[in-house]
Amino acid sequence: MNAWMTILFMVIVGAFIGAATNFIAIRMLFRPFEAKYIGKWRVPFTPGVIPKRREELAVKIGEVVAEHLLTNEAVQEKLSEETLRAELIVTTNELVLEKLRVATTPNELLAQWDMTEFGDTAHVRIEVFLQGQLDQFFVKRNDQSVQTVLPDVVQQELARKIPAITTQTLQKIGLFTASDAGKLQIKAMIERILAEHGKVGGMVGLFLNNDTFVTRMQKEVVKFIGKPETAGVLEALIVSEWQQFSGRALIDVIPVSKQEKFSEQLVAEIMRTVQLEKWMDTPVQEWIRPYEQEILDKVVPFLVDAVLQFAREHSADVMRRLEIGKMVQHQIEAFSLAEMEQIVLDISGKELKMITYLGGFLGGFIGILQGVIAIWF
Repeated sequence: MNAWMTILFMVIVGAFIGAATNFIAIRMLFRPFEAKYIGKWRVPFTPGVIPKRREELAVKIGEVVAEHLLTNEAVQEKLSEETLRAELIVTTNELVLEKLRVATTPNELLAQWDMTEFGDTAHVRIEVFLQGQLDQFFVKRNDQSVQTVLPDVVQQELARKIPAITTQTLQKIGLFTASDAGKLQIKAMIERILAEHGKVGGMVGLFLNNDTFVTRMQKEVVKFIGKPETAGVLEALIVSEWQQFSGRALIDVIPVSKQEKFSEQLVAEIMRTVQLEKWMDTPVQEWIRPYEQEILDKVVPFLVDAVLQFAREHSADVMRRLEIGKMVQHQIEAFSLAEMEQIVLDISGKELKMITYLGGFLGGFIGILQGVIAIWF
């Protein structure tokens, strides 16, 4: 019986010593947080291992994160993932839709950005800007021909519309000529021609039935206007006149003395057409909403791809400028020792308890061996 009591006693003592030793060793990783002194003599093993090596530990963790974890290759790989792109598109679309549900005018946006003064002077600023641009335009282009000044797309559009202009012009002339007003104009013209020839014209007028003659002339004129040859002649005439006009220098078309007045009138017409005050009080969403689906389907993916491409191309430079290692180091150094201890315990609490239990188990096992050896030897 005494033998078993001896073994049991040694097991209990060994287990206690093993568990207590491991428990104290784990606690000594952090505690004490500060060095302890007896007079001028520093107590050994104070402060704890981690508080004592805190700066070295912060530097090493920063280096590990920067060189082995958060590397440029890892960042580029992440930026190239299709899932990230899809998530960014979904998030951006949700943000766009959220903003489109809110009615915000440009004036309200300027107020939010503390730029109301800009909104109050926007009308004057735009007028001054447009006036300056027109002045520069005339200074640079006065000696150039109208054809050179006009953009190619304008000239192409004018050339394309000349046949239509010709047709519309002849149609309007024909309608007017066939009307009662046109008949009166023809009659007045004939009477004026006869009157210009004096007595001879008066004698000719006596032999003509004026109303019948005017009606006949009216029909002939309408018939002439409707002929394809007339359209061809008028079109060629318009083209010829346009070529002559477009070949003239800009300064000949708009003399310097009239350019300032022309610029003022053009700017005033632009501002009247734009209606800036109404535009500034109209919610931005009203202009964007008609293009909502196109923005979501095309613009947002394009912007996301552009941002990701830019991030991939400049990731190395960004990582270098961010100095990830030093950033992690500073963050670790900013933690209090109590916070660091709690973080370690939160992450490895179960494992540390198991180490304590393992110490107790090994101590108990050694106690058994010691008890057996003490009894038999």
